[in-house]
Amino acid sequence: MEIDDFSSHMIEEVKNTWET
Repeated sequence: MEIDDFSSHMIEEVKNTWET
């Protein structure tokens, strides 16, 4: 079950990258 961690991590990274 690495989907939860993967999604959470990806979302966090995307949010950081989209923090314009």
